[in-house]
Amino acid sequence: MIEEVTIRNVGGVASAALRLEKGLTVITGESGAGKSSLVRSLELLGGKRSQSAFLRSGEEEGSVEAVLSGVSGDRAGSAYAGTDDGFVLFARRTFSRNGRNRTYFQDRAVPLSTFSTVMNEEMRIQSQFAQIELLDPKRQMEILDFCGGVEVSNLKEALSGTFAGAVECDRSLRAAKSREQELKTRFRDGEAILTAAKGLKLAPGCENEWESQIRTLSLRVDRMKKARDNLLRMTGGAAGQGLLDLLESSGLELLRCLENDEGGLPKLFNEGLERLQAFSREAARMTAGQSVEEMEREQDLLEKRGGLLRKLKRASGTTSVEDFLEWCDEAKRASEWIREQERNLAELTEKGRGFRKEAAGLAAELRSLRAATASRLERDVNRHLADLAMEDCRFSVRLTELEKIRSTGADDVFFTLSTGGKGETPVNKTASGGELSRILLALQLSLPESSLPPTLVFDEVEAGLGGRAAVLAGYKLQELSRRCQVILVTHEATIAALAEHHYLVRKNGESVEAVKLGKEERAAEIARMLSGDAGLPEAMEHAKKLLSGRPEYLISADSKN
Repeated sequence: MIEEVTIRNVGGVASAALRLEKGLTVITGESGAGKSSLVRSLELLGGKRSQSAFLRSGEEEGSVEAVLSGVSGDRAGSAYAGTDDGFVLFARRTFSRNGRNRTYFQDRAVPLSTFSTVMNEEMRIQSQFAQIELLDPKRQMEILDFCGGVEVSNLKEALSGTFAGAVECDRSLRAAKSREQELKTRFRDGEAILTAAKGLKLAPGCENEWESQIRTLSLRVDRMKKARDNLLRMTGGAAGQGLLDLLESSGLELLRCLENDEGGLPKLFNEGLERLQAFSREAARMTAGQSVEEMEREQDLLEKRGGLLRKLKRASGTTSVEDFLEWCDEAKRASEWIREQERNLAELTEKGRGFRKEAAGLAAELRSLRAATASRLERDVNRHLADLAMEDCRFSVRLTELEKIRSTGADDVFFTLSTGGKGETPVNKTASGGELSRILLALQLSLPESSLPPTLVFDEVEAGLGGRAAVLAGYKLQELSRRCQVILVTHEATIAALAEHHYLVRKNGESVEAVKLGKEERAAEIARMLSGDAGLPEAMEHAKKLLSGRPEYLISADSKN
């Protein structure tokens, strides 16, 4: 429970300290005196997001500190100070106008999430806005499940995990199928293209190399064809007379005409003829060693390779051989992935089916537990409502089975109320503010002992109540305070009179102070709450009667029942 709270620069509070005790503590004061600043301080202590508007005007930094006793070792951690009654936890939170927050346990900095988790286990704040929350079906389900205790909590956790597994399987299946379709579209002719490319023996830069080879071969073929044509003209080939034959016959005829057999001309002619014949033989040997047809076949093969490569590039949407090779690598990986995915999809489908089957079983089990919890909750809440002057009302918890399973189960939960034996209707349509206040209190009283925090803070939850209903609500708060520490901010005098401890919030100059009241001071404050004038004798007499014990009008009203 909370033993001490120290507040600095929160709202209208410059500095205040409260020493709190077990039982029921009330905090009262004039409207606008600063009670909301105390509540806001406790909310900050509970982990609520801070705002610069929470700071006292003119200040740059505020803080809230608390000393909590009896904290369990699991919550406090082994490093915290221990006593016979549990651990003592020193909690501190600072916040500034620039938005910077710091949270500490035992003067050691901890993350705000950790701070909030621990403090929410130690303290719960119920404001009049909790009545609005009570109208939300989601909140109604949370309350029902909270009443179900550890068993429901464990089952919901198991269902949430199983549901998440099923959702993840479905997500993975959708993603895999989408990816598969994308790859099949992108590489729709991949197998044929890869098969065609396999025989090309591609390598980076090969396309330019092929073009260079084709140009070289083309030049060589042209030269070789010209060489053969000229050699044929010289030799005449096997079919006819060539230039050499013509030259020989013409030369001999010339020598006969010149009648110079003993001169040097025949010798020169024979030497020249022999040299030309040797030249033609060597040229014939050289042209015979290189096949034009072979070079043309090689050129044709290279051109066909280049043509096929260009066709494959167009089919794959690439512009260079390097891009095409990269595309081929991706296509291979895609093909392997698709083949592997066929097995994975079957496994995922079976796994998802298992998750859904398990989730259905858990949801059915959760529904059964919720039905049993709803029955107990109805019984307990109606018993407390009868004690709160709502004997004519019947509170019910209705479960509606859903067609689809959610992470929270396959049910919707609705709180209903019937009055005077009439048909039941949802509380968010029929319950008044006063009825909601009492239902909320009855729900708190109906919670299992293990689910109650060490400290409960109520901020004007009696709104809408008065007279006998307010007094009965006060007695219920007393009953609740025997199970945990209860702190109540209230404007209702009859409830304030039932408290064991009483703090008055009042302005002192420009600041706010919280003062613990003694017996006489309490009488004056309750008289003020009753009439607006603490000095009015009738109000003071009524206040002392309220403080002395159970009001006579309540006793007489109870005796008639």
